[in-house]
This record gives sequence, structure tokens and C-alpha cells, in this order.
Amino acid sequence: MDAKITKSRLGLLLSYDWIKIIAICVAAVLVWALLYTMLATRATNGQRFEIYSYLNVRMDSSALGDLEELREKKALSEDVLDFSTYTLNREGYEDMILQAHFAAGQGDVMFAPNLPSTTDSDGNVTYAGLTDFLASYRTNAVWLGEDGYSEGGNVLYAKSYFTQCEEYLGRFFKDASGAADFAEGTLDKAAAEANYRARIKGDKRYKNEAQRLAGLEKEYGRLEALRASYVKVLDWVSNDSSEDPIELCTVTVTGQDENGQEQTADWTYAFDLSNLEELTKFVSRPAQEGEIEGVAEGTYISDKMCMVILSGGSAGEEDMRYEPVTFLTYLADTFDKKEA
Repeated sequence: MDAKITKSRLGLLLSYDWIKIIAICVAAVLVWALLYTMLATRATNGQRFEIYSYLNVRMDSSALGDLEELREKKALSEDVLDFSTYTLNREGYEDMILQAHFAAGQGDVMFAPNLPSTTDSDGNVTYAGLTDFLASYRTNAVWLGEDGYSEGGNVLYAKSYFTQCEEYLGRFFKDASGAADFAEGTLDKAAAEANYRARIKGDKRYKNEAQRLAGLEKEYGRLEALRASYVKVLDWVSNDSSEDPIELCTVTVTGQDENGQEQTADWTYAFDLSNLEELTKFVSRPAQEGEIEGVAEGTYISDKMCMVILSGGSAGEEDMRYEPVTFLTYLADTFDKKEA
């Protein structure tokens, strides 16, 4: 049989079967794309770090650097695979955007200033700050106050975010007797490895034992960095000094109970970042008229800027819940008062 490929035979093939050839090529491309999508590493909500700025807050994400820089500076761990920012100045669509994002389990931190709302002549809110955010989205924020906080006779928060972080660290840092000691204990590498290996099951980043061992070394570093950051933050918010870069922010809210009686409550859901004088490079808001002597109305400042840790982004992923702690110390290291 003469099966020799000639120019004429090739021409006949192409003239009669070109549609089939194109279809095969398109099918091959689609199959390859589908395989790539199915096999590629997908970041979970906990592995995404999402930063939001509230109404009238301007944010310049370039001041933070990219994800690789944030990892290098230990602001975020190697387990964070995606980093993004959202500014909520969307002409009346802010609530719709937030509700959609929170319903999808998104969001790690929110920046909002601790300023009272103002209203126009018709009673409409013209400025919304921290209290306004909490009034609508309090359940999406983590509690930073005392353990056992209650309202109306009901315990709302048995444990604060601080207590939960200490208990998490206590699983891996132990004293000589083996008891949990998050502050001065030694890293229990066996406990860290067991937790790490359970967490990475099914993670497509680790295809062999060499990759898993390399990741384990980074896991040790993640825990050490978290412990160091947490101890710093705890010291800042626990002492009486007003000069620390990070403080707790408590707002007093007034409302009515089920009997119509007026009651007040102190809500501690935010960190006050006012002492970070260079924070304006990252987040800022317009000064109000007469707010600060010598500062013109509309000048962008970071005074009274606060950060709320959101609960949805890492829900169900305990190992990713405390990324905001290392992010906080990164903000202090980067934007704290600089000596002349």
C-alpha cells in the first residue's frame, strides 16, 4: 500500500478534514484548561488575606508591598496564598458589597476611624465611622474585651480573641513540665509537625516528602513569628502607657433593652492605630472642620484610625485565624513614629 505523504495528498486531507482538525485542536485546548483548573492549588478563605477600608477612608495598598514582601517581613505567613484590598466608597452600594462578601466568608481586617456620625439637615448620616460599622456588622468582628462578656444577662463572648490566641499558641509552646506556656515556653516540634501534617492533607502544593519537610521548617517559623507578635501586642494593650504604637479602642454605645429602657454598653472590637504617625501613607481619612488645630478641613490624616479583625475570613481554619496579629506588628514596624 502506498502510504507516502505527498503535497497533493496533504492538500486533499486539509481541504476535506480541516473542520475536524480545528475541532480536535479546540477540544485539546479545553481539556488542558480543565485539567489545569482542576489540578491547580486553590486558596481557601483562610489562605486569602483581605483588607477593607470603610466609608471615607482612603487606602493605598502599594504602601504595604506585594504578598511576597509581606511574607518576607513576616507580616503574613507562607500559608497566605492571596492578598487583596477593598475600598468601600461606592456611592451607596457599600452595605450590599459588605453583606455579599461577609456571606461568602470573606474579610480579615477592616479600617475605620473612631469618629461620631454626623447628620445633615434631613437627619441623614453624612459620615460613618467605627461605631456605625459595628452597629451593622458587630457579629462579623472578633471580641477583644474581657472573657465572659455579657449583655442583658446573656454571655455573648465566653473567650476573647486574645484568650483564643493564647490557647492556640499553648498547644505548641510548652514549659519544662510539658504545660502550655505561650510566652516563654519552647516550641514542641512534634506537636507542631502533627498539626501541620494534618492541615496540609490534600494540599496540592506538597507533592513529595521533600516539599513537606521544607514546608514544616516554614511552619516552625510561622509559629515563632506569631508568638513573638502576640507577646508584643499583648504588652502594648495591657500596660498604662499611651505611647505604645497599638492600643485597644472601646466605644460606648447607647440603645434600648427589650423593655424600652435606655442602656449603654462598652464595645471593644478594635485596635487604635493613632500613634502610627506615618500610617497616612497606607490608610487615611479627611479631617473634619476644626477637628485638629492647624489642620485644614479635608486634609488626609490617620488620627483615630482603628483596625477591626473580622471573623469570617478564617472561620473554621484555626491555623489562619491569627494572621492579623503578625499584620498588626508589621504595621507598627512600618508606620510607627520615626525619630528625627
